[in-house]
Order: sequence, then C-alpha cells, then structure tokens
Amino acid sequence: MIRKRATSLLLFFSVAGFLISGYALKQHYAPLGTSFCNVNDVLNCDLVNKGPYGEIYGFPVAAIGLIGYLMILIVSVQFLRTKDPVLGKAMLFLLAGGLAFSLYLTALEAFVIYAWCLICLGSLSSITGATLAGWMVYKQETPAAPVAPPQA
Repeated sequence: MIRKRATSLLLFFSVAGFLISGYALKQHYAPLGTSFCNVNDVLNCDLVNKGPYGEIYGFPVAAIGLIGYLMILIVSVQFLRTKDPVLGKAMLFLLAGGLAFSLYLTALEAFVIYAWCLICLGSLSSITGATLAGWMVYKQETPAAPVAPPQA
C-alpha cells in the first residue's frame, strides 16, 4: 500500500511540477500584469518571473523547470518499469538537483528580489513532494546490499 502511494505521489508531483512550469513559461512571455498572482509588491509573479533572475543567459528559468520535470518523469517511469538501480540513482540525482535549484531560486526571492511568486512556490512544493516520494520509491524498489557475515 505504501509503495503504491509513494509511486502515485512521485508521478503526481512530477506532472504537477511540469504543468506549473508550463504555466510559468506561458506567463514569462505574457504581457505584464496578466498573472493571477500579482497581488502586491510582495506577492508578484511578474516581478520574479520577468525580472533579471527570470532568465539564465536568455533562457527562461521556467523552461529549465519544464525540461527538468519532463526528465524526472521519463527517468522515474523507466525506473518503475525496470527497477534498474542505475535509473533509480539517476532519478534521485535529477530530483535532488531540481530541489537544490528550486531552493536557490526561492532564496533569491527571499533575500535578493524581496518578492514571492506563488507559481514558483507551487513548483517548490512539487519538487519537494516529488523528491520525498522518489526517495521512498527508490528505497522500496532497490534491494538492499547483502551484509557479509563477520569474518572469524
């Protein structure tokens, strides 16, 4: 039961993150002021998503999220199908990298931009949930290494 739930949560959070990143990318190119989360100067998606930290070398951060979540989905599904430990480690690497990048972007919101993007916080929630569920799935699907008996 727990294994099925962890697998479902991994896929749910990965798909949710993909959809959230797709919406963030759409909003990145939308006219200013069209986002639902432009509440004030503190809760302002345009300020975050269209500001100087909304792109890396001209490439939208939301597109990086879209590609990242797609990769997580592909590798996770392959791992679930094959139980290949190499794919499991690749899945964990992608999840940890996505979480680290999302935490970095959240730190920029808090300490540099001084504004919060609700869409970005949704993505942070998705990658956090996917990472936790992915770790649970990996631990359940990857057999533990056998313990050698003590040498006499």
